[in-house]
Amino acid sequence: MPDLSVNHTIAAPGQEGDLPALTGSDKQVSWATEIRTARLNIATLDTAIPGEPPTPRAPQDEFLRCLQGIRRAHWWIETRTLGRAPFMLAAFDEGIKARYVTPPQDNAAAHAVLEEALLAPTRTRGPIAEVSLAAGKVRVVLIEFDEDTNTLLKRCGYRWDDPAWTRLVVDDMAGHRAVEIAVRLIAHGCPVRIFDEALRQRVIENDYEPEPPRRVEVSTSAKYRTKFHLVWTLDEKPVQCKKAAQQLRGAKVFDDGAYVSASHFEEIQDFASQNGFTITPEAQSLIESEKGKLAGSVKVAARPKAAAVIPPKPVLAPANGEIDAELLDN
Repeated sequence: MPDLSVNHTIAAPGQEGDLPALTGSDKQVSWATEIRTARLNIATLDTAIPGEPPTPRAPQDEFLRCLQGIRRAHWWIETRTLGRAPFMLAAFDEGIKARYVTPPQDNAAAHAVLEEALLAPTRTRGPIAEVSLAAGKVRVVLIEFDEDTNTLLKRCGYRWDDPAWTRLVVDDMAGHRAVEIAVRLIAHGCPVRIFDEALRQRVIENDYEPEPPRRVEVSTSAKYRTKFHLVWTLDEKPVQCKKAAQQLRGAKVFDDGAYVSASHFEEIQDFASQNGFTITPEAQSLIESEKGKLAGSVKVAARPKAAAVIPPKPVLAPANGEIDAELLDN
């Protein structure tokens, strides 16, 4: 039989007065408090599973601290059906967010770091955004949900990858793209946190190469993968761009961009030259790849022949039942 003796002192099970109050409606708080008490009663026991090594003390203590930091009543209700393992994972994630995304007021060291990294606009009209670079991506984490800011990030080519908005970038341009989105967010009215000191200084000095508003990229969408992606989301004349793209054969055109098959690379080159679109290095590589498929081929100036035209047979006038006057007997 597993040893069910209580040997943790982080939380006294059943003593809700020693725990932070939950937030939510009265009904939610009442039920969530009951659920929390039950979860804590179980969590403060050595519930080793027969045949498996016991859970080390330190992780269990950290787990309890995470539970005690979760104050949203609806979270306890929503996770009530989870088994032990998935519940622990959910609790660790939520607890870490509660303790470190917005640290408690008494964590002076954490708040000092947050304040040092913050760049504020002249007038705040949006949530705080944290901008960073990681593994070939620019990441933007919004501390609060904001529809207008989400729209801006979408227009700038960012896609939601929980818990952040992300965008793939080429290594040598990664810093420029990170600085640019930070500058755009500040101009939008969002305070921006950047923990990389060098990157933060570049934002202060407005030190970056702006991205051309008209671009030919390679699509990263699963649906349109390996196609050219024409982008004009930030262009001043989007209607003009859309009309031009509609002339491309087989193009899938939207209000803010278009997708074109890679085999149309020659049309893309002409289109870019005629309409002021910049071809990105990735798109140029795709063009070269498509050219390589035709290497060694014989070019033929095809001139389809027209088939001989057979003249139509004369159409006889329909009979009307009358006899020609010249054929009538006198």
